Amino acid sequence: MEPLVADANFLLRLLTRHPPAQFQAALQLLETLEADGQVVEVHPMHVAEAVFVLEGSVYNLPAKTVAQELELLLSAGVFHLRDGGAILAALAAYPGSGLEFPDVFLRELARQEGRRVVTFDRRLARSSSALVPGAVKDEPR
Repeated sequence: MEPLVADANFLLRLLTRHPPAQFQAALQLLETLEADGQVVEVHPMHVAEAVFVLEGSVYNLPAKTVAQELELLLSAGVFHLRDGGAILAALAAYPGSGLEFPDVFLRELARQEGRRVVTFDRRLARSSSALVPGAVKDEPR
């Protein structure tokens, strides 16, 4: 089978178990892939989309629950996480951070890569060594 990349909808079926037929189909595919030693790649964008949907008005789940459920799912050996260290660090940090998941992910990715985030977002700037253009001497906040 050709290499696969999971979208947020696929992840959501596994997390919500709804609709049941799609959940079963997704589960069966993962079992087959795992038995064959294959993996499904997961990109940060689709993790962020899943977080957005699960926290939104349809599911209205608390950030802590969303983070725990995603960490549990994505720890399965059948998934290969692009920028996995940053994804997992962001899932661990974002529930109490006061930031949106994409901002926490960017902060964690920048830290791991030895970079600084450039932003005008005050909350993100306070939570990292971000560069704020136009700030006094562009010092980290």
